[in-house]
Amino acid sequence: MTQPEGVAPGAAEAEPWQEPVRGGPADPLALSLSGHDQLLALRDGRVRLPSNARLTGRRLTAVGEREVTYAMPLSPWLQGPKGTIHPGVLVLLGDSALTSAVVTALPPGVIFTTAELSMTYLGEMPRPGGSLLAHARVLHTDDRHGLAVADLVGPGGELLGFGTSRVFLQPPIDLSDMPAPPPPPPEPEWGSPDPWEREREEEAHAAGPPPPHGLEVLLETAAGGRPRSPIDRLFGITVRGVEEGAITFEMPASEWLTNELGMVGGGTLGLVAESATSAAGQTVARPGSPYRALDVKINFLQPVPPDGSPIVATGRAVHRGRLVVATTEVIHQGQLVALATGSTVLGT
Repeated sequence: MTQPEGVAPGAAEAEPWQEPVRGGPADPLALSLSGHDQLLALRDGRVRLPSNARLTGRRLTAVGEREVTYAMPLSPWLQGPKGTIHPGVLVLLGDSALTSAVVTALPPGVIFTTAELSMTYLGEMPRPGGSLLAHARVLHTDDRHGLAVADLVGPGGELLGFGTSRVFLQPPIDLSDMPAPPPPPPEPEWGSPDPWEREREEEAHAAGPPPPHGLEVLLETAAGGRPRSPIDRLFGITVRGVEEGAITFEMPASEWLTNELGMVGGGTLGLVAESATSAAGQTVARPGSPYRALDVKINFLQPVPPDGSPIVATGRAVHRGRLVVATTEVIHQGQLVALATGSTVLGT
């Protein structure tokens, strides 16, 4: 396996998010272009890729009139604890596509923030291999809001999810007096593939059969007796506390998680929020009972800078039955930055 840049030969292998960051935010002068032209520049490689795209492999592949398509290779690094692609990957990619669909309709100089995102899961999550596609289109825009919908399609053409998002828009800013920023430093020759492209060494599970109870699996993971899933290692997510009906995940606000605006991407906050929401349902599953996430809705309340401090997501089951409903609070630097609600079905 290729030794990642920044890791000394013979040293313990760093997790991807611990390595020197690649990519970076877009040139602010791109705001002088219409939203449609900004996206064409990103698609055609005329602006550098954001760091979260270098981490995961997500790419903008098509820009139309009020619609876009994104693709993400279903790398083994995106596997969740079941060995299939983590359902939060639909939130991760869906956020990029939904926001970009709204951007296609914007004039120059408009700053935007995502207010909320909803995802309904429709199909079984696939194993690694092939690509996930997100086709998003605008339903409505005015001077304050944009509303978009997206289909998330698996490698066999199967519909895996359906997403919606509302984006808040600010009045256009005056770009005439904006000083030209210094050019970004040239990207080094890294000498290794981006994280999502690398081979992944399998970790051996603890001896004996896996625990039959979802809560036991999470307790073992928190105690270090069970390997963390690949997607957790990719993003730096760890279990910090677990009990029946509640779980806490922690993720560093790393530069690797930043989008074109240089902030931790909403899709990444959505990923860790979805993880906590569905895992809270997992903690109350009966021994031997399967469980499956049905949906999640995330409200984004505050932007998160890449300051390296912990992002803490705590999920709690608020209704228990065949359908478990859970809420998750996402906290950064003592502030509530996102709030999620989701449901998990047990026994199917």
